[in-house]
Amino acid sequence: MPIYEYKCEKCDHSFEKLIFGNDKEKIECPECGSNRVKKQMSSGSFMSTPSVGSCSAGAPKNFS
Repeated sequence: MPIYEYKCEKCDHSFEKLIFGNDKEKIECPECGSNRVKKQMSSGSFMSTPSVGSCSAGAPKNFS
């Protein structure tokens, strides 16, 4: 059950929506009710923690 980020093309409001399985419901802006919304690229996919998934300068490059 991922949470997707959307942005309304009518009023420019950004919001999140929890999607269940094969949910086919139309997504509407909670501010203006428009269905002209675009799914955004999740900022969570760009987050980086130095200790997870990347190497710090001077850190060992191997696994032990």
